[in-house]
Amino acid sequence: MAALIKKRDLGWVPTVVVLAVVLIAGSRLMYLSVQHHAAAARAAASTVAAGYVSKIEPDFQKLGNFASRQAAAAAKALADTSTFTSLESVPLARNTFWMTAEDRVLASRPTEAANASGIASEWESAEVARPVPGSSVLGPMRLGSQWLVSARVPVVPAIVGVQPASRGWAVSYSDLDDVISSGHLARLTDAGYDFELSQVEPRSSRSRIFVTSSTEPLVDAVITRIRLPTGFAPAIPGSYLAVSIRPRNGWYPATELASDIGLLAFLAWLLAFGTHDLSHALQRSRAALAAARRRLRTINQQLAAEMQQRLSLQETFDHARFHDAFTGLPNRRYFMDQLDRALRDVRTKRRQRVAVIIVDISRFKLVNDMLGHTAGDELMVQAARRFEKSTSAFEGVLARWGGDQFAVLILDVTSTEMALQVAGLLQDELRTPFELRRHKLVVTATIGVTTVDSGQQRAEDVVREADIALTVAKRQETSKIVVYSPNMAGQAATLVSLEADLHVALEKHELRLLFQPVVDLRTYRMVGAEALLRWRHPVESVLAPDKFLRIAEEAGLMVPITRWIILRVVKLAGEWLRRLPANQKFFISINLSPTALRDPGLAEYIAALLRETQLPPSLLKFELTEAALISNVGAARETLERLHAMGIQLMLDDFGTGYSSLSYLQLFPFDFVKIDRPFVNSSGSDQANTGMMAALVQMAGSLNLTAIAEIIETEAAARALQEMGCEYGQGYYFSEPIEAELALQRLRTQHPFQSPQATGTFAPQATGTFAPQKEKDTTADETVMVPPLEVDDSPTIMIPATSIGFPPDDESH
Repeated sequence: MAALIKKRDLGWVPTVVVLAVVLIAGSRLMYLSVQHHAAAARAAASTVAAGYVSKIEPDFQKLGNFASRQAAAAAKALADTSTFTSLESVPLARNTFWMTAEDRVLASRPTEAANASGIASEWESAEVARPVPGSSVLGPMRLGSQWLVSARVPVVPAIVGVQPASRGWAVSYSDLDDVISSGHLARLTDAGYDFELSQVEPRSSRSRIFVTSSTEPLVDAVITRIRLPTGFAPAIPGSYLAVSIRPRNGWYPATELASDIGLLAFLAWLLAFGTHDLSHALQRSRAALAAARRRLRTINQQLAAEMQQRLSLQETFDHARFHDAFTGLPNRRYFMDQLDRALRDVRTKRRQRVAVIIVDISRFKLVNDMLGHTAGDELMVQAARRFEKSTSAFEGVLARWGGDQFAVLILDVTSTEMALQVAGLLQDELRTPFELRRHKLVVTATIGVTTVDSGQQRAEDVVREADIALTVAKRQETSKIVVYSPNMAGQAATLVSLEADLHVALEKHELRLLFQPVVDLRTYRMVGAEALLRWRHPVESVLAPDKFLRIAEEAGLMVPITRWIILRVVKLAGEWLRRLPANQKFFISINLSPTALRDPGLAEYIAALLRETQLPPSLLKFELTEAALISNVGAARETLERLHAMGIQLMLDDFGTGYSSLSYLQLFPFDFVKIDRPFVNSSGSDQANTGMMAALVQMAGSLNLTAIAEIIETEAAARALQEMGCEYGQGYYFSEPIEAELALQRLRTQHPFQSPQATGTFAPQATGTFAPQKEKDTTADETVMVPPLEVDDSPTIMIPATSIGFPPDDESH
């Protein structure tokens, strides 16, 4: 009996040993797992915190940059002692004020006086322990219900011959909520973190909490500092703002820990009692195996269904990858793949010749602007359906090439003439009006064509040839279908080179202006000038506007060039006003292009220049053609009415040559009309043109408009215009375009350009011999002036450079 008991007791020894080994090893593994998980969680939290801090730091940088720009503007203004004598006279921006070196408010906006006083007091308190030199940041500080952050920068004007010294501080401030709003710290709670934004002060070793998601201070949290703006130091040395985060459930996941403990207990129980209860364990194992088989069978069925669904989705994705979503046509990728295959067939002589046609739908942007983008998409869908009918008769591919373009690949074409016939069919399909939202619209197309019979070219090169032909077609006024020829590649390269040079033309001071005088036909004396733009290209020599303005339009440079021109004209007009007698009247006319007229900030920009320079608006006049008005009548009318309300007079250029000039005279606030060459220089025997010219002058007078005749080249034309009652004129008979200094001299001397009794002799021209050719800018859109004479470029016009588009030119260059 005792032996039986002893044997039974010894039977538990292996169970106890196994149980002990399992518990010790499992506990060790659990400990290592928890430590690893905690380290990984901290690393992840540090990354998350750094990401949110990186969103906040740019706003601090903006605050410092704002203070730096304010200080720089003040230093620049104080350097000109003739305009600003003290820091108080320098204009202030919003949320800024001037502070003395003793931390007293020197000047602030009336609505911001309370904030300025409180912030100055905080700066004074911060400097009690030690002075805070240089650019620094203070805060957050509590003023009323707000936490404010402030940055200050010393104002040190650079005056020649005077030792640089600080005149005070430029201080900017912002609400802490505005500074950290871009960080979206509240999203941390959605990610499962508690957070707090606090400031650590080394003097007290305590943290001030400004924003927190927890009711208690976070303990054992990951802390990430917020860097101050570049070049700025904390007002309180050693203090810094920091974002602290901690997982809401702690660094040690309780659920995973409980799961591991349960697993360990289960394994221990299973091994301890496995031998003792082997039969029950086998039964449980068989039941578990059966359940596993059932689950596996279910999973296999689900997997088969998902694979079928994946195949269906893959087919859908493949179709979407190679087809346009709106028109259902093949897209650019599919087109290039088919073109590459066709070129391989040409190389292997399976095909004789292939053709590529690119069709550009005109007025597509106008449809988008007037009727909306959905209407533009509907236009492309209807055009695609029409093109499908035309291309169904031959083997090829019709694809949606871009926003307003289609591409056609003809796989077997016998000759270039056949490709042109197909292009003509495509163009004919657009003759029938499109119905879009109860509107009937007629659109046209510009088409580029290229054919390939060698097969040695790459698909990209073939498409490039068709695109070059399309570009040439867009620039032509007659033919809208152009076949590629090898010499077009050189022309395209020249255009690309000119566009690249045009991007830096302003920076290199290559744009200059000439002036063609406007003469009173009664006295033959100069009353104003029209400015003509020229580009002194380093390689191509002097380029007229018709050589580069279209490139500027396409490159998006017209608005910056126009703003630069207006700035230079305003400076020049101020210089002329100063150098001419007090009672001397004159004007300078500036042409506006359609792109410049669509600039939403044009009127505000001009108003700011006139306001800052105190220049009389009557010295400026703007010329516009019908092309500038047709593109967007509503926006053009609003802009012109605002300019006219300022006192700037407007001219309708090329009056009588368009089809809708009279309607524009009623719709827009014009003061002048300019009559072009077809009526001015007609011979005296041409009674029809003479009568038309007289009718135009009489019509302008009856509408209370002043007529200016352009491109007068003969004495007979000048006399005839004077007899008709035309008041002003310009042209080579009086003067070719001249430099600004010479134009100023002629205004000052008021010598007649040509005696009214002259019989045909010409007055001497200071800039060269008479050449009766049209010197007016052929685009009639961007002719303005900048003189080579010395103009004071001192900072008397306080217009931000960002509103101009390009830095002001230095006339010394």
